[in-house]
Amino acid sequence: MPLDLTTFTCFQQNVFEVASKIDPGKVVTYKIIAEILGKPGAAQAVGSAIAKNPVSYFLPTHRVLPKRGIGKCRSGAGYLREKLLALEGHDLSQLMGNYICARKKCCLE
Repeated sequence: MPLDLTTFTCFQQNVFEVASKIDPGKVVTYKIIAEILGKPGAAQAVGSAIAKNPVSYFLPTHRVLPKRGIGKCRSGAGYLREKLLALEGHDLSQLMGNYICARKKCCLE
């Protein structure tokens, strides 16, 4: 199914392209994606692009994680990411970071 990503910047499209090539069962960090794109200082921008993915079922951006791991949050995209990673056989306890979501509407509050 072709995806129309023309509303995204070239950088964001490049992030999605690299993320789409990550094999199931593998995970990489934002920093690794930034380095692949030749922009080693752009890990935060990669994370921002990943957060804007409107079709995570088709673009497997759930396989791209922050260096500190996935946060402890059970709302929205964080919940979906955990479910998709678990379906691929990942041990979520190994991927969990030691930080807690700071969003005002986090389910953990």
